[in-house]
Amino acid sequence: MVTKEFLVLLIDDEELILRALKRTLSRLVPHWKVETLQDGHLLTEVLSKGLHPDVVITDRLMPGLNGEQLLLQVQQICPMALRCILTADNSADLLLQNSALIHFYLAKPFTDEQLLKVFSCTEQLQTLDFSNTERAFLGRLCVLPVLPPLYQKIQSMLNTTEFQLKDVAELISHDPVVSSRILQLANSAFLGFSRSTVSLTEAISRLGLDMTKSIVLALKSSLVYQGRISTAQHQRITEQAFHQACMARYLCKQAGLGAEMQDYAFLVSLFGCLGWMAEHLQQPSMSDEDSCHFSMISAYLLTLWGFEHSIVQAVILPEALADCSSLSGVVHWLAHKVVHHKNYQLTDSDQHIVESLQLYPAWTELLTGLKTG
Repeated sequence: MVTKEFLVLLIDDEELILRALKRTLSRLVPHWKVETLQDGHLLTEVLSKGLHPDVVITDRLMPGLNGEQLLLQVQQICPMALRCILTADNSADLLLQNSALIHFYLAKPFTDEQLLKVFSCTEQLQTLDFSNTERAFLGRLCVLPVLPPLYQKIQSMLNTTEFQLKDVAELISHDPVVSSRILQLANSAFLGFSRSTVSLTEAISRLGLDMTKSIVLALKSSLVYQGRISTAQHQRITEQAFHQACMARYLCKQAGLGAEMQDYAFLVSLFGCLGWMAEHLQQPSMSDEDSCHFSMISAYLLTLWGFEHSIVQAVILPEALADCSSLSGVVHWLAHKVVHHKNYQLTDSDQHIVESLQLYPAWTELLTGLKTG
């Protein structure tokens, strides 16, 4: 098996910075080849001559041009390359304005860990079974959501040893959309909650932190599409996504799987819908059921955000159930069929798989409930 040689292109008008960054990379990622370019005006010429970097890192401000202009050229000529900008301005406005153009922001001064994430995500993307055509499609997405600041704040809070649920609730309470969705799900009889609550802290306790974080991620990351697709489309896709996630969790619950697996199935199925809006915006003529593109976009985003490989693999919807790589992937596949194909019938081979995983009684019960409900 031939091992891929990874290549990064560094662009900065200051030679000393290029040298320092190159030394750092030789220490952090010694298996990467490093090329440098001091004159950004020569970028098009260099790329046109056959240089195919996996990552391009550029300073944002240089004499006579800026990093965004350079990364636009990279997107057009080498769409498969991940694009990273070095900047002193990491404000939310900048992130949103350039969300289709820039994959990673490194705010000066950045840490080794932040720099290393760019390269680990790139290597992770290479493990996904995407064709070059599909990778180019992903690199040219016209909107690229960033990891929501609220999600990052919650994650940072959870990384401390002294956090309490009420602290998480206080943080979320300032966002009425997220708060109302959490309360709605925590009062859902379908999910097994028989007693109502108006306490956000109790609602988070019922759902668990993983489900809560996934709700935050799904709702906040979709905001970038507001104004780009119609309000009705945005609402429809959002409701379908949560409906699918609830179906996945219900399947696991009825199959007697533990709470951890139920929550994980919810998370995978909800995350699997992250690409729906992006796909609809990119190719409006394609239906939401085109699993090829929307699930790849979901996997692409999750990889860029640093999610673990097992989650990324599980969200990818193969055409055949037999090609699902995990139990959570199978549940995600079945939940997708329930939402998009109300009268879907399992083939004999699919039924055998579902039976072998002891999901068939839960599957038939779910279908019966949907027909009678």
